[in-house]
Amino acid sequence: MKTTFAKAILTIMVLIPVCFACKTGDRNWGPDIYKPDNSFKVVGYLSGWSFDKIDQLEIEKLTYLKLAFANPDKDGNLVMDGGYDPRPIVEKGHSKGLKVFISLAGGGRPDTIIWKTQLLPENRIEFIEKILKYVEDYNFDGVDVDIEGNLLPYVGPNYNPFVVELKEALHSKGKGITAALGATRFHKNVHQEALDAYDFINVMVYDKTGIWRPNDIGPHSPYSFATDAIKYWTVDLKIAPERITLGVPFYGFDFTPPARYIDYSEIISQDLSLAYVDSTGMRYYNGIPTIVEKVKLARNSKLGGVMIWEIPCDATGDLSLLRAMDQTLKAGDCDVKTFFRDEDGDGFGNKAMPFQACSAPEGYVANMDDKDDTNPKKH
Repeated sequence: MKTTFAKAILTIMVLIPVCFACKTGDRNWGPDIYKPDNSFKVVGYLSGWSFDKIDQLEIEKLTYLKLAFANPDKDGNLVMDGGYDPRPIVEKGHSKGLKVFISLAGGGRPDTIIWKTQLLPENRIEFIEKILKYVEDYNFDGVDVDIEGNLLPYVGPNYNPFVVELKEALHSKGKGITAALGATRFHKNVHQEALDAYDFINVMVYDKTGIWRPNDIGPHSPYSFATDAIKYWTVDLKIAPERITLGVPFYGFDFTPPARYIDYSEIISQDLSLAYVDSTGMRYYNGIPTIVEKVKLARNSKLGGVMIWEIPCDATGDLSLLRAMDQTLKAGDCDVKTFFRDEDGDGFGNKAMPFQACSAPEGYVANMDDKDDTNPKKH
């Protein structure tokens, strides 16, 4: 009997480390030293193929810059899509006082098998270690998990333990973790434990329709979609409003066959008055008034901020959507309105020079009816 007992004890001692090794989260990442950010955030995404536009953008009006996208190679090492070097962009963002995150995955991934493999329990810890090394090597402030669309069905239940442990790893280094998820629904593989792990969630309130539905012609990001999304996240899912940023598009869809994506800057390039509407012909987008109203909605709903996909689609100068957002936020808690520069003092404003404010600044008026703002006799 003693021999049997001794054998039993020996068996337990052998099995214990094996069992622990099978458990999720057995890696001791260290204490959580992350400092939460409770400010109202302005989050902008920048894809690798637009890195060369960084100097044309008013990124100082952002608080967070998300670089899209990095993905694992077959060995689990992260690589920027297109092989772009993120280092100069990270440095540029930091020089403007921004927090810069690397965004992982992205919609419509062709490499579903690689992601599925890396998130398996036997590979997860090593993959997270490689993510952490990438973040530290390039001096990122955190990771944005953009596993969405066709990826979520493939990664299955491994999504949630991956997110939870990635948070532990990042927070042990003082780094943040966020996500990009759908406006009013997302895949069933995303569970509450993952939602709770994110510092904040960028809600993609756009693409209600698009070029993949060429016969479903209409707005892809109307104001009503934003109100529906806020209700879904704060009421239905019971996520605290301050943990959500409201996504807005700086692009639209041109459903004229063949249907295509189109930048806001291109839409208004031939007719500046298009900056103040949300559609023209078969083109649908968000103009300045709708962007302003969405910013006000996010602020009045006590959300954690706003998010933009993507900032290079913006126009430069006074008709910039980002500039309108910034002016709206700086105006404070008031009924923000759009005013127009009246350079010739004839009481008629220039539609090319808007400004968002509580009341008309000096030299601005409430109308944009001037045809020639250099001549007080022409309006």
